[in-house]
Amino acid sequence: MDSGIMLIIFFGIMLVTLFNGTPVFTSLGFAAVAGCLLWIGAKQLPQFGVIAYTTATNYNMIILPMFIMMSEFLSRGGIAEDIYVVLNRSVGKFTGGLAIATALACTVFAALCGSSPATAATIGRIAIKEMIKRKYNPSFAVGTVAAGGTLGIMLPPSVTFCIYALLTENSIVRLFMAGIIPGLMISGLIVISIIIRVRLNPKLLDYTGKDIESIKSGMEMTLSEAKEIVSTAKDQTKKELGIKQEIEKPANAVEGKKREATIFTILPALALILVILCSMYFGFATPFEAAGYGVIGAFVITILQRRLSKFIFKEAMLNASRVGAMMIFLVICGMSMTFVVSYLGIPQEISSTLAASGMGKYQILILLYVLWLILGAILEPTSMVLLTIPFLYSTMMQLGFDPIWLGVAVVLASEIAMITPPVGLNLFVLKASTNIPLNKIIIGSLPYVVVLLIALVLLTIFPGIATFLPSMMF
Repeated sequence: MDSGIMLIIFFGIMLVTLFNGTPVFTSLGFAAVAGCLLWIGAKQLPQFGVIAYTTATNYNMIILPMFIMMSEFLSRGGIAEDIYVVLNRSVGKFTGGLAIATALACTVFAALCGSSPATAATIGRIAIKEMIKRKYNPSFAVGTVAAGGTLGIMLPPSVTFCIYALLTENSIVRLFMAGIIPGLMISGLIVISIIIRVRLNPKLLDYTGKDIESIKSGMEMTLSEAKEIVSTAKDQTKKELGIKQEIEKPANAVEGKKREATIFTILPALALILVILCSMYFGFATPFEAAGYGVIGAFVITILQRRLSKFIFKEAMLNASRVGAMMIFLVICGMSMTFVVSYLGIPQEISSTLAASGMGKYQILILLYVLWLILGAILEPTSMVLLTIPFLYSTMMQLGFDPIWLGVAVVLASEIAMITPPVGLNLFVLKASTNIPLNKIIIGSLPYVVVLLIALVLLTIFPGIATFLPSMMF
């Protein structure tokens, strides 16, 4: 059968199963098994067992749940609120300072989290309400959080980079390092865009809509205000999930004293990020060891700052286990799909077809960007990588693209897709956590889509933005 028809059948199976509500790994695994039975033969089915065993026993698979456990300890221990309060205190008195503090808080928290929706939801619960209370335009406020939240999959430890590395057998460390400069560049572009927009349109900071409560303008948010917002959101989430409420002493308070967030409060978490990145960059530790340092460091920080409770410890362990198990299944099914399409020679056929078309490598790259933007608008980044990389990775390598740079490009395209209407993932995450209408969220995100597109153009023209740090590694 023609490779083009097989490719259409593969995508058809995956999309139909996805839209029927099945998990992504089920869709991938089903398509792989169906392809094997249709075109290879049942005699190759045992190969899936070999793939599952070798993937599950790969020690690199433990990296993901360990980094997730690290982020759970720190985020549930109140570090997100502290980061936001400290940054707001530093830049909040500037014009548009609260929005700038929000973008910077997203940048820092992204380096602790590794997930865009989690970054957007966590910072959004704190920042959006405070910006609106201070008469910021709701669309501007929520758009800033949506864009800043996308940094969760660019800055290490990125879950998407880990998946890409495992699928393509590239270095996780080099991919982590490759995401640092692009991530900081995107953060800088977001801040610059905020400064320009509030100067060109001062009404962004003086919204007088009837749907917004008017209060006295105050540029600095107190720690107690931030804690109240996050606590309320946390309690509401527990109620919706039917989780039993536990009566416990607040994990982030010192008995008899009122804790105040300062630079020294967040310094241990910042130092932990630096230690993890430097240990990997200079070769002092493997990603597996660095993840272990991160878990131990986060655990010690939460204990020393008296933030660890029985509930936080239990939830951190459970979430790390759940997400880790899900990621293992995703990678197993992704590798199974890679085996089938490689066995059938589909990547080679795609390469031959593209070579015969007469298109240049950058024309092909633009088509790929369009595909990623479309798929990324309806799927979360990990799923998008799993659905496309098995088919396209070999082709892109034959065209001469750097594999590390390609990993950064696909993540940046995912970032853009996550805030692109009509169905960008971060848009719906923020809709679920706020009372702001979806149309206002979309309007607020559109200027930042342009900002991220500029970042993608810069990355394409200057690939050294992504490859410089990896090339300097020992």
